[in-house]
Amino acid sequence: MLYKFFSGSVVHDLFMKIQKELEPTAQCVELKKLSDTRWACQYNAIWAVKKTLPAILATLRDIIGLSNLHRRTEARALSAIIDETFVVHLIIFEDVFRTTKFMSDQLQSATFDLEAADDLAQSVTIAISEKRTEDKWREIRNEAESLCVNAGIAPQMQRERRWAQTSRHLEGFVVEAPLERARLDTDDLRTHSFYPVIDRLLMEMKRRFSTETNKVLRGVSALSPKHTSFLDKKMILPMARHYRISEENLSAELYQVRRLLQRKEEQGHTITSTKEFLSLMRPYRDAFIDLYKLICISLTLPVTSVS
Repeated sequence: MLYKFFSGSVVHDLFMKIQKELEPTAQCVELKKLSDTRWACQYNAIWAVKKTLPAILATLRDIIGLSNLHRRTEARALSAIIDETFVVHLIIFEDVFRTTKFMSDQLQSATFDLEAADDLAQSVTIAISEKRTEDKWREIRNEAESLCVNAGIAPQMQRERRWAQTSRHLEGFVVEAPLERARLDTDDLRTHSFYPVIDRLLMEMKRRFSTETNKVLRGVSALSPKHTSFLDKKMILPMARHYRISEENLSAELYQVRRLLQRKEEQGHTITSTKEFLSLMRPYRDAFIDLYKLICISLTLPVTSVS
């Protein structure tokens, strides 16, 4: 919604102009479209909003003062959404996704050893779990307050909960409906947003990098000619079983493909990457059906599953 509104030519030009006015020496930042699947893309979109929040609100205020009724209505609606609670959530998500972004970038690197993905995932999981503290929550609240001041957002949340007192004329009744409009305080956001976000992300990390997943990743590495475990049956077997390939077929094909590669080396043909291995095996794919299938999977799996 925010990205779509600021993509319009009139709003976009005004947004760029205000950024230059607020920070003349800084490079202008473009808002990014939010991705539902890529952690790195999600971080980039969140970071862009956080970085330009003062300019975003200044742009919305200027748009509200223009004559275009439809644009004014949209700007007023967006401005109403961006409050202190919005900023706290923005800081929370920017912080946790910053931790996962470098892992996503590493796993998508063509030169990354997927066998090391387990260690990388474990270190990121520990880093995320260590954020689940009162000190970290106070740090986020302080950063959110600072951003609110810079962006001109008035504080609305209570630091301590004040319990509403029942009116005298209701003291003799059982009151089941709320007596006043609910107001969030810092305890609410910590309990219902900060901790659940971290817990959900930890669950997702454990799901994506389970023991079975790590075994498959080791099999991917064993199909790379430059890896020390190249064509090691023990490393490839868990991956083969995961994709319902029998051990007997795998053993037979590995034995024959080693002899094939030895013969190719004697002829002066060497392979240094999984892509070259796939190209070499393509003419023999009917003879090495299961191994050829695993090579294809090893090339597509990192792209589709690491972010």
